[in-house]
Amino acid sequence: MNCITFPIRSGYDGKRCLVHARCCSAPDRMLATAQYLDVNGSDLFSGLLMSTSTDGGKTWSDFIPQEGLAPIENGEMLTVGCDATPMYHRKTGTILLLGHTAEYEAGAMSPTGLRRQTFYSVYDEHTNAFRKMMFLQMPEGFERCGNGSGQSVELENGDLLIPVYYRSGDEPFMYSAVLRCSFDGENLGLIEMGNSLTMTIGRGLYEPSLVCHRGVYYMTLRNDECGCVAKSTDGLHYTDLHHWCWDDGSLLDNYNTQQHWMTVGDELYLVYTRRGADNDHVFRHRAPLFAAKVEHMRLRRDTEAVLVGQRGARLGNFGVTSCPDGKAAVMAAEWMQPKGCEQYGSDNTIFLSFVGGPSR
Repeated sequence: MNCITFPIRSGYDGKRCLVHARCCSAPDRMLATAQYLDVNGSDLFSGLLMSTSTDGGKTWSDFIPQEGLAPIENGEMLTVGCDATPMYHRKTGTILLLGHTAEYEAGAMSPTGLRRQTFYSVYDEHTNAFRKMMFLQMPEGFERCGNGSGQSVELENGDLLIPVYYRSGDEPFMYSAVLRCSFDGENLGLIEMGNSLTMTIGRGLYEPSLVCHRGVYYMTLRNDECGCVAKSTDGLHYTDLHHWCWDDGSLLDNYNTQQHWMTVGDELYLVYTRRGADNDHVFRHRAPLFAAKVEHMRLRRDTEAVLVGQRGARLGNFGVTSCPDGKAAVMAAEWMQPKGCEQYGSDNTIFLSFVGGPSR
């Protein structure tokens, strides 16, 4: 595959780093979001920031904090929107940001931190900023449910298929499911929910991402010990759940991190990280970032390619988007934990890869 990768920003002060860098492509611009992480804590995130490009991703504005996406204070509790992914909604011509919330108390994850909601925000092109964070209303029993780090699918009528993961009661395992939601350019509303998937390994199944390819829907999911995949004919109800494997039947050695879909022309790829790439020094082997072609719900080993190389820092929390010209764009930030990963050359660079088409 043709791929060109380049940095869009760099710089690390040893105290915080930009993470969750993901972008989307609209007709007149590309837009990216990210947020700061306090490297002295565990998953301590700031409010979200935004950057834009009007020249096809060649140059980008500075990442600017978004007033509408600032943390919400409620007494000593702080609610932060995180793990967000922007997407272009064709039916309404708007950019929609989807993610979930985290709760902090006294500078640490709240004891109720497992409670989460799906948040959303619409980009206002007139003010060049995201509007106030809003929340998807869920039925009783889904107070620990959210869309984090997921890829969603827009249907022909503009409805959205949004993957979420949740905990049920005191069960130790997380479940993943797909919501069908209406979206009118301003408000998001739940219509129905599909079946739930889990497994009794580690923490279950979470951080799901969706794609529709040649009329079939696929969901890729994170598990503590393996990456998993399932398929659907209607986008809501998923079957044939199994571990990600190579075309020879051997397991893909991806574990405890997300994977995402990439469509290049009419071909489907998975973007992922794995063991066995001279990367034992990288946290959970989350770099380099690979891509391989998907055929019959398996990966063709002979198509595997590195999109973003490793420099000691993890790249596992990344994003993939389709571009109007048939290419795909992959954005990943160097996550500067654990401390000391910079000795291998990382400096919180955000990389952008364009895949497909002629090399430029």
